[in-house]
Amino acid sequence: MNVFQNHYEVRLKEWYDLRQEIKDIPLQEQCIKIDQWWQQTPLVNHYLHYDFIDQWPGPWELLVENMYCTIARALGMCYTLLLIDVDNIEMVEATDQNNEDVVLVLVDSAKYILNYWPVTVLNNHLQDFKVKKHININKIKQKI
Repeated sequence: MNVFQNHYEVRLKEWYDLRQEIKDIPLQEQCIKIDQWWQQTPLVNHYLHYDFIDQWPGPWELLVENMYCTIARALGMCYTLLLIDVDNIEMVEATDQNNEDVVLVLVDSAKYILNYWPVTVLNNHLQDFKVKKHININKIKQKI
């Protein structure tokens, strides 16, 4: 069953379990598992906006509200990485080769790219995207 269809307490426990499971494995595997977990979110078209980053939910509020656009899903990935002490991350708004807007989570100087298509963390390359905007990761860190 999809964890995001469960009650808040179940989502919270599963998210905690994910972090415990991955905290001591190599970064590549952490990124793959985080992307797989958050790719399960049912998406809505609009929930968060770049211009209102100060109003974005903290990690626990994100799970409570259980509403995910591509920005919110990327935010969940960032929170997960930060809570397991991975801080070489960036969040960017970009355009892919099909001229579609995407929100990417770049890890380890874009060695790993999360929040694009499922199961593509290792197959993406930053040069395949046109970065339009960098989102201030420090504002995200402050919400934890």
